[in-house]
Amino acid sequence: MIPASPDPAEPAGDGPAVAPAPVRGEPRSAVRRLWDVCRREPMLLVTLSYLFVSVIGLWDGYWFYRRFDIPVLEYMQSGDYFVSGLRRPVYLLLLTWVLLAAAVSLWPTHWRERNPERAARIERHWWGRFLFPRRTDWWIYGGLQPETTAVVTSVLVMGFVFSSYSGGQAEVIRAGGGNVVEVTIGNDRQPLAGDWRMLGTSSAFVFLWDAGAGRAEVIPIEAIGGIRPLRHRQDRAASGPRADGAATQ
Repeated sequence: MIPASPDPAEPAGDGPAVAPAPVRGEPRSAVRRLWDVCRREPMLLVTLSYLFVSVIGLWDGYWFYRRFDIPVLEYMQSGDYFVSGLRRPVYLLLLTWVLLAAAVSLWPTHWRERNPERAARIERHWWGRFLFPRRTDWWIYGGLQPETTAVVTSVLVMGFVFSSYSGGQAEVIRAGGGNVVEVTIGNDRQPLAGDWRMLGTSSAFVFLWDAGAGRAEVIPIEAIGGIRPLRHRQDRAASGPRADGAATQ
């Protein structure tokens, strides 16, 4: 019997063929691993989103009241920290913007991972690496993972925008704009003397600004008799005389 010729596809040698070692995948960023966990546990995503919005609310409020020399964190109760982000719907919009901006900025990297052959052909052009960068391109991602770079950049931009916006709103109020209100203390019938602007509230205090005197007032809620918003400055002139001695010291 003539022995069968060895299959050329089989490796030479007496021992059994050794399977090639599996290629180790690229390291996954902490942001990507966290996103995978949130996809498995949707309630965790809701909790993290709520905490994120609350932190943004505290950040925005701190920079806003700082323009009026009010240490707002000292006047906040424990419950105020958890609802600070619910006072303005724009915080939720900013969270959506962060997620969308991160997804859009990461799309070229993820497309490259799903289409390595096409990405290699595009990379032959000088503009290919700019459109579809690699995860290891430090000049794009600063030495971080793409997901981490996208999220950190979005959060920093958002913090800068909020700081600038809060400063602009404060300057408008200090220049005489803002919500004009009439304030009464306790059972007094006469409004509190001053050109008052409503800054905001906490669970225990009301924050006011006297545009005429250029000073802030922090009044306990239980001491407030009433707050009436004025749509126009003419409403203040038509509301009657002021009690000069009613201003708080």
